[in-house]
Amino acid sequence: MSERTLPELPENLEEFLDIPYGGLFGNSALAQIVEEIVADPTIHYRPKYLEELTGRKPKTVRDALQKLVQLGLIENVSKDSHHPVYRVVVESKKFIALSLLAYALLDDRDKTRCMDTAILDYYHKNLENQDKPLAHATASPEMWGITADGKPHKHGFVVAEGV
Repeated sequence: MSERTLPELPENLEEFLDIPYGGLFGNSALAQIVEEIVADPTIHYRPKYLEELTGRKPKTVRDALQKLVQLGLIENVSKDSHHPVYRVVVESKKFIALSLLAYALLDDRDKTRCMDTAILDYYHKNLENQDKPLAHATASPEMWGITADGKPHKHGFVVAEGV
């Protein structure tokens, strides 16, 4: 089995390895939770799990989760108000932007193209059909009765008026 040699990380960046988003947003509980939910948006999150994962106190985690609900990044899917369960709103553009940012950090560090692939995938799934024209004109000018000198041909006619 061949080993892949990873690029050396500059010493001045090593301190940011364990900080969410490479330290871009600091090392707050909110940043830690955002990093976790962006890393795995498919699971449902309980406050206790995030407390254990981040090492933060219950109130700190609860406040961060409440802020993320207000921002529309997560939603409480539990009917029990004493035991909330949160789902990531993957349809949120904020979530998509944070995912792209996570890919950008990987790309810059590892010289990969993860963000490019994600942007292309997003385009094909969400934007491509919005940008496509309904029809393409493929007729030559002569077919429309326009001559090379720009004057209408004496037998010219309109093929599809009002389309």
